[in-house]
Amino acid sequence: MGALRENSREKRLGKPGLTTLNRLRCFQMVVEEGGFKRATLRLHITQPALSYQIKHLEEEMGALLFDRHPGGVSLTAAGRLLFEHAQKVNGAVQEAQRAVKDISAGEVRIGTVNSIGTYFVPHLLSLLRERSAAVRPVLYRESDEFIEAMLASRIDLAILANPRVDKRLRYEKLFEEHVSLVAARSHPLFGAGVVRPSQLQGARMVALSEQTPTGMLVHRYLDKLGVAVEPVVLSESVEMIKRMVEIGMGAAFLPDMVTERDVLSATNRRGTLTRARLDPPLVRQIVLVTWNEAASSRAVETCIEEIRRQSATWPGAAPAAAP
Repeated sequence: MGALRENSREKRLGKPGLTTLNRLRCFQMVVEEGGFKRATLRLHITQPALSYQIKHLEEEMGALLFDRHPGGVSLTAAGRLLFEHAQKVNGAVQEAQRAVKDISAGEVRIGTVNSIGTYFVPHLLSLLRERSAAVRPVLYRESDEFIEAMLASRIDLAILANPRVDKRLRYEKLFEEHVSLVAARSHPLFGAGVVRPSQLQGARMVALSEQTPTGMLVHRYLDKLGVAVEPVVLSESVEMIKRMVEIGMGAAFLPDMVTERDVLSATNRRGTLTRARLDPPLVRQIVLVTWNEAASSRAVETCIEEIRRQSATWPGAAPAAAP
């Protein structure tokens, strides 16, 4: 009978166990995001599911953690105390995960966009392979939202152009890169050294879609100058854009890394394109995105070191300031 009474008591009050770790994480997300709605986006669960987790955490703790009111929620005294401990617990869990990653053979999940993934990352992976064969990079490209992928721990780091900023992540500028106007021989702007806004008005263009970071950067640049061009084709692929420029469909705004081997110069007489600087200049920021405080594995740290090393010597790049 005594055992039955004890089991009944545990059922009423809740018994801390493995599920408590997940509930502590849910609790921490609600506090950090300032409410249940934003926390559900970060946790990728529904609001009823999140409410269920918090309700049972309160039962396990034997105390109310939030004061509910029409404007949202606020921490009780018990909630504030638990939040301090939850940060330590979740930090210890992340440290344990890092230790396990160090023992396992170094997988690094890298997120990046089309142009960087095609022209910057392959050389990076080649050098990384030479210096540390134990690191196993896994490349993710063309994701709708790499920042959300970072927050959901689906990737370990991202190399992006002008990314959206989130205070929970760390942003380190690797280098700056010009976006230039590229044209083939049949285009009126072929051979122009510098192109000014008046020369762009009404120009026939093959354009990067605004769904890409660089496409959006170009759109905002032209909008600020009050310049309207004539886009004959839109594409998210820099390779497709470059090929359409080559066959004379129009000029294009492309990052310099995309056309480095295709530009006609004194040392490259086979080049099929010319590249003109824009006045005022159009520059994109190449940025490394990592966790702000979370511990990373030795493999991730090795990869980050190689990214910095390659960025410092990248052709045509202006060195970035120290983070």
